[in-house]
Amino acid sequence: MHFSIPDLQQFRDDNGITYTGFNIYIDGFFHCTARYKQLLSLHEQLQSQYPHCKLPSFPPKKLFLTNSQLDERRIMLEKYVQSVGQNPVYANSGILITFLFSAQQETHSVRVHVVDIEISLMNGYRIPLSVSSTDSSSTVLDIACNYVNLSKDFTKYFSLYLFNWSCAKDGQPSMKKLEDYESPYISQKYVRPEDKIVLRKSYWDPCYDMDLMIDRVSLDLLYLQLIEELDLNWMSADSETKKILSAYEAKKQKREYIELARTLRNYSSIPAGEALTDAVNVGEPNGSTIRVRVSLGSKELTLTSVSNPSHEQPYKVTRMRCWRITTLHNVDRSQSNGDNSLLDEPSKNFELSFEYLLSKDNLVWVTLRTEHAIFISVCLQSIVDELMRQKNGEGPMSPRCKRANLAYLRRDGSTHLITPSSSSDTLSSVNGDSSSSSREIFSVQKLTEKFASVAFKTGKDCVENNAFEAIGDEEL
Repeated sequence: MHFSIPDLQQFRDDNGITYTGFNIYIDGFFHCTARYKQLLSLHEQLQSQYPHCKLPSFPPKKLFLTNSQLDERRIMLEKYVQSVGQNPVYANSGILITFLFSAQQETHSVRVHVVDIEISLMNGYRIPLSVSSTDSSSTVLDIACNYVNLSKDFTKYFSLYLFNWSCAKDGQPSMKKLEDYESPYISQKYVRPEDKIVLRKSYWDPCYDMDLMIDRVSLDLLYLQLIEELDLNWMSADSETKKILSAYEAKKQKREYIELARTLRNYSSIPAGEALTDAVNVGEPNGSTIRVRVSLGSKELTLTSVSNPSHEQPYKVTRMRCWRITTLHNVDRSQSNGDNSLLDEPSKNFELSFEYLLSKDNLVWVTLRTEHAIFISVCLQSIVDELMRQKNGEGPMSPRCKRANLAYLRRDGSTHLITPSSSSDTLSSVNGDSSSSSREIFSVQKLTEKFASVAFKTGKDCVENNAFEAIGDEEL
């Protein structure tokens, strides 16, 4: 999980007392607002649950903070949650998942009630469902899969995503996976209301296609997804191949369609927008900064030259030793050869850099300047997680995070005990849905302004790749 706390808000409670809330983003999207004491309570419960693990230090208590001290606390809290999010023990902890799930519900003041939502298939077919407003993503996924009669044995191959068709058609990042620490109803309504909730496969490695093709329903879901991805130009096919695929589609020859689609270039890849890079072997002289399209597939990140699409450079994920995201505060536009469109807004001044094993004992850094750095990093981590599960002989999806006992401290100081046996009713609100549980003194700034001050990772602080593999003499 990529945590950030780009800004804070001042609230007044019902007694007129002012307090500070810190806005927490996960993977680039607003998730919740939490007070210092709420995060301290989470820290103490993680400490109690994992006494033999060393948690990162928590910012000390202080009274009557000035504005500069509040911002300093924000940065310290950001570094704390980033460290927690990068530790798999804590990131997969039921305590953290339960806290984030409850904090999202409290932040948006969503009361527990039955709501009507729509789950779309990739061809636009809509599934109407009645769920609880605070059902978790895994709960709604189970309900949706049951609706389409998908066997429970195949549910693990699918996930729910927030999907934007306009971005998908433009080759931009278009998906956000709905995780178990969030409610699909809340995330769609308050985070990305313009998006649709879709049911699609959640794995990267095409080898899992063979498992889905033995079941009628999972075969249909895969087939419909591939038709849409071809229409979106996520896969490349010549005119003759497209004619054959169209004939298969007209005759409902689904297996034949899938088998031919699996041979296409960029099969099982998703677009990740454009970037500026000086990476070599993408059709330009060494040292030149060029614009590329980024895509991610089963085990590779691919850069394709915008000016010359025949030139592309794949990078194997297993040869990325580590990667990091940095924020650019002072952009040197003179290095962009006059192409500044990616650099015009603060939110686009990100770099994703990965250390790549180019040849034996030859590690080089490859840097992408792109507004989609977080999305690319999330995809890389997802690919690595799948590779590690395969290495351990596990299936396409890791076990779902189980809820844990949590004494959830609300903003008003009251404590709500949450247990694994609790229903989806984690926190009840008598006031109904609203955008905020307290009155804001000033509104949140625009996202482009917020992320100008995000720390992310700097210097040698990198995400280590557990799937990194050295190159042997026989591979050279």
